[in-house]
Amino acid sequence: MWKAILITSTIFYIGIIFLVINTLEEGILLGTIICVSTIVFIIIAFIALKFEVDTGYYECKNCHNKFVPKYKDAVLSIHISSIRYLKCPKCNKRTWSKKVMTK
Repeated sequence: MWKAILITSTIFYIGIIFLVINTLEEGILLGTIICVSTIVFIIIAFIALKFEVDTGYYECKNCHNKFVPKYKDAVLSIHISSIRYLKCPKCNKRTWSKKVMTK
């Protein structure tokens, strides 16, 4: 679900930017629309991340412990798709933790 939200909002964001740039001339309205749409896009991205963090678990590569990270840790972690560099609460080591759906 979070991927669908993020993909849809990205398409709409890019569409709005192209539409506004091609139809409006420089001015306060152009800047306002771009700023507001960027803020809305960022908010939607954080909501999608919240869905991703709350759904399923991350599995530690060292000890195979399955855990749900804090939202702050997920936001600040390096990631590649659904694999995040997180600190395991059981072994206290940072590893590339893979997203799994079952405990």
